[in-house]
Amino acid sequence: MSVTTPEPQAVHAVPVDQATMASESAPPRGYSVFFGDVAIDEYYIAPYFPAGGDKVSVQTLEEQFGGMCANAASIFANYGIPTSFMSQLNSRALTQRLLTELTDAGISTKHVIFDEAVPDSKCIILLSGDQHIVIIPDLGITHTEISVDAFEHMANAEFLFTSQTDSIPFRMGEKRAQEIFRDLCDRGVKIVIDLDVYHLENHPSGLIEYCDILFMNSLGYERFRESGNDVQWLLQNRTTAIVVTKDSEGCDLYTRDGIESIPGYPVEPVDVTGAGDTFSSSFLYAYSTTKNLAEAARFANAAAALSIGTVGARAGKTDAATVHAFMAEQSERLELAIPSPTHTSQ
Repeated sequence: MSVTTPEPQAVHAVPVDQATMASESAPPRGYSVFFGDVAIDEYYIAPYFPAGGDKVSVQTLEEQFGGMCANAASIFANYGIPTSFMSQLNSRALTQRLLTELTDAGISTKHVIFDEAVPDSKCIILLSGDQHIVIIPDLGITHTEISVDAFEHMANAEFLFTSQTDSIPFRMGEKRAQEIFRDLCDRGVKIVIDLDVYHLENHPSGLIEYCDILFMNSLGYERFRESGNDVQWLLQNRTTAIVVTKDSEGCDLYTRDGIESIPGYPVEPVDVTGAGDTFSSSFLYAYSTTKNLAEAARFANAAAALSIGTVGARAGKTDAATVHAFMAEQSERLELAIPSPTHTSQ
């Protein structure tokens, strides 16, 4: 479905937005922008993942607020940093419900773009054991007109967090997404993209080279390399870090100085759906406050581990003190598990 408008898409304030986001009065870089999806997640538990032609009875769980970008924004905002959420949505009842939940969490939705041609945003999540399958209905967005006001809002942020799927349709008049990204970089915003499993159809976008930080999981990294992306070239140019998450094993941190494998925290999983969103947003929070990539990765590993003990993609909403306490507890357990060296008399 192609979304077309004869004039540039207007940006309207969301009627339910009561957040007092002070981006206009705050100094530049005092907030971050998350541009992307928000959805209602419908959860089902299966005894196993069905094969083609199979039938399986599933247990229906309570629906949850979701959407990769909205999840990340919610978790990031809960650490206490001013946060703005942007997206292209219809203005119907489900959208108002989704945006109310964000504004109640103190997140600004002032720059959401309303487009009545966009369908309601829902997601289906099938859980089985410690794995999950996510089914995301395509919203059919092919044109997202960025107003001057919206561009300025993004340009003055510390981070612009988005995905290729959400940013490829960016337009400003005749400018396409690549030119908009270049202009944003020139203004000093750090562009962050979560490639997740990395969809190969997005490969020719030309957007990755403008990113300061890239997140992806192990499958995404394999596809990323196989499609011809040069990690070293990216790191020697604009990119500061490429972070590859590896579930309970932690993550690999790629920088100009090399690769650092940072161990994770093995915990009993209940729902791993929001682990990636928790990781990326927690990484950005820690990096913003410490300016240390390795420390940010360690903090993000711990936050992600905490998040998978509860159902819901936003189960990772916590505060820094809780994450640090968990890290200290796990470190103490590790020390107790390592036997003291024995000494024998000569």
